[in-house]
Amino acid sequence: MKRRLFLCTALAWPLAARAAPTPYQLAPQSEVEFTFFLAGAPSRGRMPILDADLQLDFRRVSASRVDVTLDAAGARTNLPLANGALKGPSILDTKRYPRIRYTSSAVRAEEGGARVSGELELRDQRQPVTLSARFFRQPDRDPGDLSQLVIELRGALDRSAFGATGFSDLVADRIELRCLATINRAG
Repeated sequence: MKRRLFLCTALAWPLAARAAPTPYQLAPQSEVEFTFFLAGAPSRGRMPILDADLQLDFRRVSASRVDVTLDAAGARTNLPLANGALKGPSILDTKRYPRIRYTSSAVRAEEGGARVSGELELRDQRQPVTLSARFFRQPDRDPGDLSQLVIELRGALDRSAFGATGFSDLVADRIELRCLATINRAG
């Protein structure tokens, strides 16, 4: 997961592939990193990705789709004392809602990547969330080789929209999301 973007070269989304939607798999132990602001200071956490159905069409970007399930019960922060509160009933409530799911509804090309619109289901609440996606190819790969890529997804959400309102006097409402993962063409 500790891939660095400087090891990759940018992949121009609309110019690259030659086929219809192609299934891709995430590398094992892929995670979503999140940033929350505790008393105004940024703190980080991670959440494992349990499953991902990635169907990517680099020629007709709008035919691409994404369906990702996260393990909310596996969430952890860089502040060990905050982990219990994070998983507790006033924030993620992982005993009742151990999974978080994101399903795309539209994907459109934009300069340098794509914009992925979809619905995030968290705590049995569904809200629209838009992510920006960028793809990179390892520099030692042939320009037409799309068998292994690095994907970077970024976005944000307001946790109160999902009923995760605990500790609002200490933790800001906005949560920033980032996923940097290797994906491999399936089959």
